[in-house]
Amino acid sequence: MTTKSLKKYQSYIYLIIGFVFLFFFNGRWILPIAAFIAPLFLIRFLRFQKPFKGFLWIVLTGWISNIFIWKGMLPMSGLFYYFLMFMFSVTTSLIFLIDRIYTQKLKGVISTLIFPSAYVIMDFIVVSTNPSGSYGALVHTQSSLPLLQLASITGMWGITFLITWTASAINWFWDNSFKWKQIKTGLLIYSISFLTIIIFGQIRLSINNDCNTVRIASININKAEWKNRNNGWDDSTSKKVNNDFLAACDIAAASKAKIIFGTETIIHLNYDKENEFIERAKVIAKKNSIYLGLPMMIFPKAYPDVPWMNKIVWISPTGQILFTYHKAKPTPGDGSYGDGVIKYFDSPYGRIGSAICFDLDFPSLINQTSNMNIDIMLVPGNDWKDISPYHTYVASLRAIEHGFNMVRSVSQGFSASFNYKGQTLSSQDFFNTDDVILYSDVPTKGQKTIYSILGDYFAWLCIIFFVIISAFFIKYK
Repeated sequence: MTTKSLKKYQSYIYLIIGFVFLFFFNGRWILPIAAFIAPLFLIRFLRFQKPFKGFLWIVLTGWISNIFIWKGMLPMSGLFYYFLMFMFSVTTSLIFLIDRIYTQKLKGVISTLIFPSAYVIMDFIVVSTNPSGSYGALVHTQSSLPLLQLASITGMWGITFLITWTASAINWFWDNSFKWKQIKTGLLIYSISFLTIIIFGQIRLSINNDCNTVRIASININKAEWKNRNNGWDDSTSKKVNNDFLAACDIAAASKAKIIFGTETIIHLNYDKENEFIERAKVIAKKNSIYLGLPMMIFPKAYPDVPWMNKIVWISPTGQILFTYHKAKPTPGDGSYGDGVIKYFDSPYGRIGSAICFDLDFPSLINQTSNMNIDIMLVPGNDWKDISPYHTYVASLRAIEHGFNMVRSVSQGFSASFNYKGQTLSSQDFFNTDDVILYSDVPTKGQKTIYSILGDYFAWLCIIFFVIISAFFIKYK
């Protein structure tokens, strides 16, 4: 057996290692380090395979792992689920195939940039067109706050690039037998870049920008009432939950909360009862001098003849309606779509904005806040156990990107507040507590970020690089 044949068969060991780590790469059982390791060994495997054959193997391993890691985390089942998992795998595997083809000709340190730039382009296209937004994107596998601070400069794309560049760079070192003379330039470029990013993150986290805080109370529904409501909507159950919400507002105000809101659609009302309830809420707001957010499910006609409306109504301490925001990105089939314009109000506690649950999965929607100078974003949400606490941490990346503080109040999930660095201020797990009020002392000032000014420039730089390198590859093929 020749050395080449031996390496070819040995490469299946790399495939097995990559396959194992794919089960922790994303989805249900995330291990942050797996996002670095899985692509490293899959690239290594493909180095010793004919491109298309190796590509098919990676598609198969990705498909199998996807079936398991996304089960329960996506609201779908049946044949369509298996087809979608297959398409996920094909899309990602194409990046490995591109890297394999290009690196056959391009051998210098610049070849290490092909895989990460192509991966960023794929992520950029998927996030921009996917009905699920950034849900499931590679960046959301990471929990290291020093690393995540890079999002304040490049958005999610710089972090995705760094993760995949690690796999590509190590393979290039491996191709050169880790010989110092051959790899020193590339190793220094990679090492200095990585260390600079981590040091920047540590410094940003360590800087204490002293400012005032405001107590925000987010109100949840208790588990027993949630179970009753899920067993079937009726007037008596919803009336009790609605009354309990207003009673909890009085309790929270007595605990010095100045801003109070609830979880997504905590208030259920027929359309003809909406104004009456809002008037009751105005009395609560005026009596306690609080800003009050009412996340509402409104049935325009007799349920369930037409889709319901999912919105939040904000009331001032003087009893005035500040704005009404309809959820812009509901789960398909759930409620009406809003106009997609983020709204805000100014208060003694900073500029306050709101979006609802799934909206925070869409960078293109939240990017409009870059010109709004929002200090605090208040987000009613409703999840389910399989995606908790994952979905709340997905939302927290938007806070780092745009420099606003955030409270996400979630039924059937993980409620938490974050400062603009993504540091957790307070939290509450719906499944592990009987408390219905989460108190958060939140900074009243956000921070302008480079990403909020320049937007998705890093993704476009990757596109430009890939076009240039592709032109070079085609010309000299």
